[in-house]
Amino acid sequence: MIKRLAFLVCFVLLFVSGHSQYFIAGQDPASIKWKQINTEEFQIIFPQESEDKARYIAALFEDLLHKGGKSLDRVPKKFSVILHTHTTNSNGLVAWAPKRMELYTTSSQDNDAQIWLDHLATHEFRHVVQLDKIEQGFTRVLNYVFGQQATAVVVGMYLPPWFLEGDAVCLETSMSESGRGRSPEFEQELRAQLLEKGEFSYDKAVNGSYKNYVTDRYKLGYYLVGKARANYGDKIWDQTLTNVARHPLGIVSFSNGIKKSLSENRKQVKLELQKKYGKAEDVDWEKVQGAKKYTDGKLLLYFDTMQELVWEWKKQDAETDKSAYQLVSDREKYFTSKRIPHVSEQGDLIYLKHGLSDALCFEQLDVNGKTDKILVPGYLSNINFDYRNRYLLWAESKQNIRWEHAEKSVLVTFNTKSKQKKTHRFKKSLFAPAFNKDASEIVAVSSDQKGDNSLVIIDHETGLIKQRIAAGKNEYFQTPQFIDDENLALIVLNNQGKQIVKLNLKTQEREGLFSSGYADMSRPVPYGEYLYFNGSFTGIDNVFALDLITKKVYQVTSSRFGARDAYVDANKNLYYSDYTSDGYLLAKATINKAKWKEWKGDFNQYPLAEQLSNQLGEKLNADTTNLDRFEVKNYSKLANLFNFHSWAPMFVDGIDGKADIGVSVASQNKLSTLLTTIGYKKEEGFDNGQFYANLSYRGWFPILDSKFTIGDRNTTYATIAQRLQPEQMDTLLVNTGWKQWEWENSISLPFNLSSGQYTRKLIPKLTYNMVKFADLNTVALRTTANNTLGIGEYDFGDESFSRQIMEYQLFGYNIAKTAPRDVQYQWAQILELNYRDTPWGDRDLGNTWSAEGYLYFPGLVKHHGIKLYGGYQYRSLNEILFSNMIKSPRGMSDLYGKHTATVGADYAMPLFYPDWNLGPLAYFKRIKMNAFVDYGYVKRNQENEEGDIFSFKKDYFSGGVELRSDLHVLRFSAPVDFGVRFGYENQTNSMFADFLISINLTAY
Repeated sequence: MIKRLAFLVCFVLLFVSGHSQYFIAGQDPASIKWKQINTEEFQIIFPQESEDKARYIAALFEDLLHKGGKSLDRVPKKFSVILHTHTTNSNGLVAWAPKRMELYTTSSQDNDAQIWLDHLATHEFRHVVQLDKIEQGFTRVLNYVFGQQATAVVVGMYLPPWFLEGDAVCLETSMSESGRGRSPEFEQELRAQLLEKGEFSYDKAVNGSYKNYVTDRYKLGYYLVGKARANYGDKIWDQTLTNVARHPLGIVSFSNGIKKSLSENRKQVKLELQKKYGKAEDVDWEKVQGAKKYTDGKLLLYFDTMQELVWEWKKQDAETDKSAYQLVSDREKYFTSKRIPHVSEQGDLIYLKHGLSDALCFEQLDVNGKTDKILVPGYLSNINFDYRNRYLLWAESKQNIRWEHAEKSVLVTFNTKSKQKKTHRFKKSLFAPAFNKDASEIVAVSSDQKGDNSLVIIDHETGLIKQRIAAGKNEYFQTPQFIDDENLALIVLNNQGKQIVKLNLKTQEREGLFSSGYADMSRPVPYGEYLYFNGSFTGIDNVFALDLITKKVYQVTSSRFGARDAYVDANKNLYYSDYTSDGYLLAKATINKAKWKEWKGDFNQYPLAEQLSNQLGEKLNADTTNLDRFEVKNYSKLANLFNFHSWAPMFVDGIDGKADIGVSVASQNKLSTLLTTIGYKKEEGFDNGQFYANLSYRGWFPILDSKFTIGDRNTTYATIAQRLQPEQMDTLLVNTGWKQWEWENSISLPFNLSSGQYTRKLIPKLTYNMVKFADLNTVALRTTANNTLGIGEYDFGDESFSRQIMEYQLFGYNIAKTAPRDVQYQWAQILELNYRDTPWGDRDLGNTWSAEGYLYFPGLVKHHGIKLYGGYQYRSLNEILFSNMIKSPRGMSDLYGKHTATVGADYAMPLFYPDWNLGPLAYFKRIKMNAFVDYGYVKRNQENEEGDIFSFKKDYFSGGVELRSDLHVLRFSAPVDFGVRFGYENQTNSMFADFLISINLTAY
């Protein structure tokens, strides 16, 4: 009974949140003409210019249908796919309310040795299989009651993100010759942590930390899911998901499913591991057997997997001969990475720095060891930049003024001497820019909406494109560099993997220099007769060198965890980034060719990846020879405005995030342009509830919102009325009933003005609200006690009337990037202006206008923050007719007056980072404190007992402290901010205390 009650509480909480069910990633430009491929198994919706890409993806899904769900014994029901081809984002998602897949098709410069669309389709298809697998048993019954949101809630409650992503990485790896499971960079974070810092608790590993860097759900999940599959058979996750689907009211259904599979074979698995790793140091077999104390299957699997990885990687570590190097930068107190070193003309090192304590920035380390921040750039398209002749050069994302799925990648230069920053915009997005020797020209990779790649040569001074060289079909260029004024070196990715190519700009002839096949390599950097590049060939990322004359390849570094980002200065010193559990450190080595090891082509094997591939026994092998077999038709936005996906025997509005007793149905079309909620809710103060309809259309530049409600109301109150016979004034208790119609319409313009490190938005909004009071019927209930005549006849003047309100709002903000450990914004300005009046209708409610704003500044110590608030409000009428539009001092009831003003100041700071587990109940990541003081002022006209009007003024003060914690509850991945507020206020001259709680479901 307790478990079922807990399930229902969590279920309702997730419904109320709204975000978890009705996820919206954004909109595409309204000008796009949409097409579709609609088969019995799937539907692909795409911009008309991307027809070739859509047909190719259709072939991938055709092949995946009976391969991608094999290990889960599931062929998913028909699903829809939306292609976003006007964006520079390289990503994908699967959502389940409404059910759809969204693919961002631009190939990244950081892509591994697999075609991006193959990788993307395989990974996201697996998510469709996972969620479809849950739609069986009792969860299927919940689908009939609640619609698709039932599956979304069950998945959100029971399937940890590490499983969802790790399982998808396992499939992308097993169905290809590449995949992240064959990438040393993918494993290096967890490997370095286990060998240098040891095993973290399960809660820390899955929920993160502000004290230590914790690898993400993809990397952790790959090993948890993959090792379980390798050690316990291919059906472990099939059985676990079936257990969740059939027992969604059981809080530990997922853990019990794992534990059952482990318990049957764990002893035998441990004996086999002992034979394999018995000679490894620090194998404490008593400790291993002691792990039986874990009753939670997730914890038991985590413990076993971490122990196995420690043994495996210790053995690898002992067998690796490390090359000598000199550290140029020391480890910092908290995780900090320093990447892509370059040496300036003065001998200073310039590099990218980011970590737990720092937002990504360019930093300089001078020859005397002093560091200085150069610039905080915008959001880089990939972690790379170039430096020549005092100029920094990089590519960063530039948001579209309106459409979330239409951002561009632009080139930015910064003169380190003059401090001038310049943004170079082109019709197509540009990536991975690099200078020639004298910085007069720039080479970059251009990508268009069709996904076609090309190289462009740009004149640095004029910004004009001088030359364009197109890639072949299904071919992608990566990280080009000038060898000299006539030749480029670059990575070319195609269906055969990766190769380094030399390209002559005059003849456009290519010369293949080296092919790594499906082993990853990246970022070739020429110096003299060699090309230095990142290679994954040893199972650990290292710097390799390619002899441009002999075509021989040499291993230059032998790093413990990973070395990359080579740069050679004029003195033939090799600088690179060397990974540790505390981030990348800058390393330096003298180039000594005698110590280089010639590479003979013996590529490292990845046992787990190969075992997963052998278990599945399938590879992605789509038939792309006749793509015309997929029929393309028009997709009408008008005919597909509505897509009712969820319903409930309760009222849930995912648009406004509200819930109530009642019933409701929800619609979100597949392009996420129209959101609709229709239903009935109880609504406090209404006799028989309230009919409710809420629509939000986001497919045009302005966002249009319309909300309509209707219901019967009544209220009982005391009044004075004129008795008709005999004529006299009676004091009565009366009840008035009426039908109330309310129709609210708004139009807003969400201008996205973000630039560089600043996120900026300006949103003007106009709202019209009409409330009609109809069929008024007032009934006298009784007279006052001294009235001997009783109830008589009265004319209450019950006439219908309307109230029409106009509201004008301007909201804007400017927010600088922050570091993960910052407790609040370090530099931000937020402003809101409001004006309300009643220009039409039968009731004049006067007008009210307000202005309020927040200012954020850094505190006295790093990660501390200062917040200032100010608000002013004016009412034309003395009566309280509109609700307040500004804050009142904390701890007291709202202040009302003709003139109202509030100011406040906060000082926020972190106290400590406990990473403390309270068993399965809670995991505390950070404890923080906020001290505050508020001042309020009210001025209004007031009437005394004699009927005289006088001016009333009063000052209000409050102050106190808030103690809060960032934590995770019941091992749920969405973070919770929970705390208490204590203070004193002079409105009632008393102390006060409040509980504070917020849940960030967008961070799930």
